[in-house]
Amino acid sequence: DQFDAVNAMILRSKAYWGYGEDMMAKMETVLRLDPGAAKDGRAIAAWQEAAPIGLAQIGAPHDEAAGRSIMLDLLFISPDAIGTGLGKRLYDWALDQARMADADVLQILSDPNARSFYTAMGASFIEDRPSKLIPGRTLPWLEHRLA
Repeated sequence: DQFDAVNAMILRSKAYWGYGEDMMAKMETVLRLDPGAAKDGRAIAAWQEAAPIGLAQIGAPHDEAAGRSIMLDLLFISPDAIGTGLGKRLYDWALDQARMADADVLQILSDPNARSFYTAMGASFIEDRPSKLIPGRTLPWLEHRLA
């Protein structure tokens, strides 16, 4: 089914960075396309022929003291599509969706290997935050201001 194909692509994309089996088993439990997000139009997948090659998913808008924000839940590109510009197109889609929802900021909890991609796209590094999934691991927190 399409969800299974997208979820398998997400894991191939994550494995591209050389993570071991133990870490990938943990990642598999959380790195999944949310059917509700797909139904609500908060996710988009790119396909080539019959295979998914990219995915972006955003969270529902929420209000904070600093304004309205949206989380970039997922952004994954198939390893064979890295460097094609697809990541930028999916990121731009997420920014557009956040703007249409009147958000002030797109928040990103990134894989350390993807931090440079997000800063190149205009996001600002805020701080490293502890991983909730893997003790001792930290993840870069970034924000892309939309105003």
